Amino acid sequence: MPVWEEQWTWQRLKEDLEAREGFLAESQAFIRHVASQACYRSLEWGKDDELSEALIVFNEAIDLFELDKGVPFLAYARVLMKRRLIDYYRRQRLRQAISLDQEDVGRGIDVHLGLDEFREQEQNSERAAEIEQFSKALAKLQLTFQDLVAASPKHRDSRETLLTAARELASDPELWLQVERKGKVPMQALALKTKIHPKVLERGRKYILAVALLIANQYDYVYLREYVLPQERKAKG
Repeated sequence: MPVWEEQWTWQRLKEDLEAREGFLAESQAFIRHVASQACYRSLEWGKDDELSEALIVFNEAIDLFELDKGVPFLAYARVLMKRRLIDYYRRQRLRQAISLDQEDVGRGIDVHLGLDEFREQEQNSERAAEIEQFSKALAKLQLTFQDLVAASPKHRDSRETLLTAARELASDPELWLQVERKGKVPMQALALKTKIHPKVLERGRKYILAVALLIANQYDYVYLREYVLPQERKAKG
């Protein structure tokens, strides 16, 4: 789970209003990211009604979510927000402002998609879209999914060391800017920051780069994050 999710338990979120409000506040960056993508333009809190619509349905998703269904919460909330915004544009007679799937327009939008229905209708297409998007991003770094699998450390300690490096790389704006500009891991700077031996970083270069890409764009890769970073998906009951 993303760092901002880890401190919350689902039971508490459903029952404790103060905890719910705290979670909603910390999730605003994710909500804005998804809503802006759905609307094909940058949205700002306090200025765009679409964000209010997205926030409302994100809150509703908390009530509808069931931990034992095996569906990532953010994936479920993301689909509900997109559906609500499509419905919002339909209600506002602004269909031309967003690229709508004609089949969806014809049949109407069921905003309150159940978790079982979500698994049947949406999960495969959502996962496939993430894989395609991530593959294109990897290609820009001269990497493939096969590289990520082949470079994945077999031992837990080695994996944790490289994950630490990937997190530091993704979370440091200056280091990540170098990755975006040059397509390479700034080895010396990362070694200084993490205190990890440069030879260890070099051996794990492909894994570090691929995982850092995933972490730096975590809002886009809800499913892949849970697959590549399984220790982060343990939700609290």
